[in-house]
Amino acid sequence: MDAADRFTAPLDTPADERLAYVISGVAAGNPGKPAILADAGAPHRRSISYADLVGSIARLEQRLNEEHPRGVIARVRRPESLVVIAAACGRQGTPVAFLADDSLALTHDLREWVEVDDALAVPSVPPAARWPEGMEVAVPHVTVATSGTAGPPKLIRHSWESVLAAARLASQWHGLSWLMVYDATRWAGIQVWAQALLTGGTLVIPASRDPDTVAKALVEEGVSMLPATPTLLRRLLTSADPALLERNALTRITLGGEAADAALLERAHEVFPRATITQVYATTELGEVYRVADGKPGFPAAWIGTRLQSGATLMVRRDGELFVRVSRDAVDAGTGDLVERQDDRYVFTGRRTDAIIVGGAKVFPKRVEEVIREVPGVAEARVFGVPSSVTGELVAAEITLAPPADSDAVKAAMKSTVLSYCRQVLEAQSVPRMLEIVDTIATTTAGKTPRRP
Repeated sequence: MDAADRFTAPLDTPADERLAYVISGVAAGNPGKPAILADAGAPHRRSISYADLVGSIARLEQRLNEEHPRGVIARVRRPESLVVIAAACGRQGTPVAFLADDSLALTHDLREWVEVDDALAVPSVPPAARWPEGMEVAVPHVTVATSGTAGPPKLIRHSWESVLAAARLASQWHGLSWLMVYDATRWAGIQVWAQALLTGGTLVIPASRDPDTVAKALVEEGVSMLPATPTLLRRLLTSADPALLERNALTRITLGGEAADAALLERAHEVFPRATITQVYATTELGEVYRVADGKPGFPAAWIGTRLQSGATLMVRRDGELFVRVSRDAVDAGTGDLVERQDDRYVFTGRRTDAIIVGGAKVFPKRVEEVIREVPGVAEARVFGVPSSVTGELVAAEITLAPPADSDAVKAAMKSTVLSYCRQVLEAQSVPRMLEIVDTIATTTAGKTPRRP
């Protein structure tokens, strides 16, 4: 490992200055080291060095220092622009907002802030809209939008300390390559690029989420760290070229954003036998709550009522909803996630808002999807509710098939097999009334399975 890869910020470095400090330190020791490999897995792959970032950060900082905006809204497409804005705003003490396209309507709350795009040009700020020079910034430094899993996206404000709290700076994690398949403006995506760059590593961003493109980027760039949602990992395992995946160099997989089932965890261990698989439970509002690395779904039942390493305490209400108390003096926060005890574990059964109401009975898509995936030949499944004038809602499903499955006869037989199996295993109200075989199941910008049509 190069000495530049081991460069770290002193413990007393303010959190908002840490990113710029480390980028500058790595660049000083190894200017040409790739910080970001964008569009990986495609012919138009781009390499952005640590020295490239340093120059852009310095120019943006100069403009921020001249204009003193009340805040900056990052309106960018290129990941390197996002990193430059984050580092420059952090070191200048300028509040910054990372907003995905579906969150831009929320900027009315930030109407006095300036927008900065990929040109990294700060527009002239009228004197009345400037932050008074010499006055301490009184608002949180980082604004992030929720993914919309539990409703319309909303803005959440964090300090840089809370944004970077989950960054693991152990020496064995320095200088590694991290694959980024998350939206870089979401909470999970911010954690990935911050972690990669704070440890002198390389952020590898595939040209698309196409499974073969992701697998090619994974192999060609020697990626060690793969953070992903279970949905994205499942797609990689079921649809990417197996010959490509066999050449992987992964040492760690971190799953978050959704619950992982036992079948997915077992398959991931088979395909990536050298990788440690960790499940992280975190939200944009609460930050990271816990990590579990025992290869089992859910979390140990003994954790209920116990203060965890993160400082949080887990509780389960009578209706099965998981609540979190992030500190001793904080109020209990409902997560919307439902769990049930199975032996010495609590496993996730679904989200409260995902429930499909069929004639008054609740059906949770996660359980139906797990049953459908048990049918040999099914690659992926998505279950959701559709309106019904008789029962309120009906259960509908989309599935993709493992190759080869291109003939109409094969598809018809598979539909019949899936529905027959569901009737054997599931309650009547949970059996899909509509089942469609599709080429691809769409994912949200956060990399999750959408639950509505």
